[in-house]
Amino acid sequence: MPHDNEPATSSPPPARADRRTLMLDASIRVLASQGLRGLTHRAVQEEAGLPNGSVTYYFKTRDQLILAVIDRMATRDKMYANEITHELMRMTAVRPIAIDYPRIAGFVRDWWNDGREVQLARLELELAGAREPLIREEMIRCQAEFRGFAELVALALGSTNARLDGHVLLALLQGLLFDHVTRDWEDPEILEVGLRRAIESVRY
Repeated sequence: MPHDNEPATSSPPPARADRRTLMLDASIRVLASQGLRGLTHRAVQEEAGLPNGSVTYYFKTRDQLILAVIDRMATRDKMYANEITHELMRMTAVRPIAIDYPRIAGFVRDWWNDGREVQLARLELELAGAREPLIREEMIRCQAEFRGFAELVALALGSTNARLDGHVLLALLQGLLFDHVTRDWEDPEILEVGLRRAIESVRY
């Protein structure tokens, strides 16, 4: 039993948190397969195998559901992004810098293949954000940490303007991602060559 001076927690019980996560992951699958127009409370319920009214209990409006999905996608992507950033920082900590591009490409390939539905859903929301300010603002907010990762890498590569170079690096990687998830590359070297050119473009 908690003591009187212990702060109260607002975290939901595990079962409730798990059901919410189940709904958000189902929402990502719906977005990836049906697009934003297909993202409805009913579609998510059917995808998650939950009874009628379940999604509405957690997310009263569609906007609330969309914002929660964006946050969930960022959480899932962070695990991979952290690992790749750690590897790049380790490789750039020695002089001369020697980046193992096949190794980095392997990490990125696993990320994009394992999380292909997340990436398709994210691209869907990126396009929607060009028309809907609410989505755009939330996407920008959730991407702040990833921009920070890119700026760290740019600094480690000798950048004197990490904010600019980090932005360029992230934009180049997003272009590779778009091509990868929409075209099913036959040549595995495309990713390695693309990563090499993106990273070397901000290396000083």
